[in-house]
Amino acid sequence: MGKAWGVMWAAYLASVAVVVNQFKVPPVMDILLNQLHIDMALGGWLMSVFAVAGVVLSLPAALVLDRVGGKLSGMLALICTVIGSVLGGFAMNAAVLLAGRVIEGIGLGLMAVVAPAVIVMWFPPEKRGVPMGIWASWVPVGSFLIFNLANLLIPAFSWRGVWWFGTLIALAALIVYALVVADPPKVAGTGQEATNSTDKVSYNSALKRPAIWLLAAGFGGFGFANAGFVTWAPSYLTQAHNISPELANFYVSLSPMVAIISTVIAGWAIDKLQRPKTMLVISSVVACFLYGYSFLLGSAGWIVPWMLMLGFFPGFFATTTFTLAPEAVASPQLAGLAMAVLNLLFNVGFVLGPPVVGGIVNNAQANWGAGSIPLTSALSISIATSLLFAKIMGKKPERQNESAF
Repeated sequence: MGKAWGVMWAAYLASVAVVVNQFKVPPVMDILLNQLHIDMALGGWLMSVFAVAGVVLSLPAALVLDRVGGKLSGMLALICTVIGSVLGGFAMNAAVLLAGRVIEGIGLGLMAVVAPAVIVMWFPPEKRGVPMGIWASWVPVGSFLIFNLANLLIPAFSWRGVWWFGTLIALAALIVYALVVADPPKVAGTGQEATNSTDKVSYNSALKRPAIWLLAAGFGGFGFANAGFVTWAPSYLTQAHNISPELANFYVSLSPMVAIISTVIAGWAIDKLQRPKTMLVISSVVACFLYGYSFLLGSAGWIVPWMLMLGFFPGFFATTTFTLAPEAVASPQLAGLAMAVLNLLFNVGFVLGPPVVGGIVNNAQANWGAGSIPLTSALSISIATSLLFAKIMGKKPERQNESAF
């Protein structure tokens, strides 16, 4: 079991590294807009284009994992992250920077599927809860780190220093991953051969189930709102509330900091209450309210409590979504495929959120309140799909899946 935990921490470091690179745009957005002479709509694509590869690779990533194994597929993800970050670090225009972001996005598209699958391979079902709960914090931890470290890097190295930091952490994660991670021994009865036990018929049957697509569509609405707000939040706080860029970055980082805690609490609540579908619906409604009002804060005094609530309550939506995914495909052995479908539609939302919100605010002549319209619309979809999912799955008892986050 010691080796299993070593693999888990290596996969966790790799996951955090790709998220650090994913979220390095928002802290330096204003600098990029000025130095590269681009408008807000194109600036939004600097964030969302990172997820384009995730859209394309979400389902193929599961096949890559089956074909080459967890070690090689994870290394490939980190190699792409390093290459893309290096290319961006040398970029002199938006086109080259965008190209680098696409390559980096390949790393996210692969790692989002590979990392949880590697954990499943090494831990038997009865011991997966804690490691999967830890891994669930990868996005909050990565985004929290880069939002705060950017404040130290920008004065000395401008935005390129943030890119070179992303390169170094991805390279370090690659070295650790290569040294620590291995495909597990094929021991009968451990559940470690699950990723190789599904066939084409099983995949086709799972993909025809409406429940997984409803769950994923709701997660896509959440991805749209999350990316649409986080990308532009530092700029919004700076322009609408006259806050320094450094302080704005810190305020935005409060949300992922709190989310690190909320994912663990959400997992505990699901275990305790045994009502994940009910929690899914309630958390989608709360997320819609919080994100929908996030660009309408009338006083700077609301910023800190609002960021704390944005980190805590929406974290329940993500955790319950991950928890319910294996149930949506009716087989724990297809959990990897379920995660791939979730990532597919989450990344679709993530791609669209920043440019849509940026474009609407830009067309409204920097009226940030207009940005609330697309966020509310996207999460209204999440509410509707959550209700439909709960109705479809309502005949089944509320229960905690064995590999839940």
